[in-house]
Amino acid sequence: MSSLKMYAEKPKKVVDHNAPPRPTLLGHEKVIKDTKSIIAAQAQEIADLKARLSELESRVRNQGNYLSAVHQQIRRS
Repeated sequence: MSSLKMYAEKPKKVVDHNAPPRPTLLGHEKVIKDTKSIIAAQAQEIADLKARLSELESRVRNQGNYLSAVHQQIRRS
């Protein structure tokens, strides 16, 4: 009968009904998917902002060149 002890029923674990649900792989996949979409959106926004910044820098550079040309014309006259 000592071999039957191996098949004895294990005592059940105490369940805490107030505990949050255990994490699942599907939950982790959703978090990863959401994080990847946020990162992609931020990367696109950064690319747009870089393009806008270079456009504005070019505009300021052109305006500076124009103003220096105007100042030279005024000095000559």
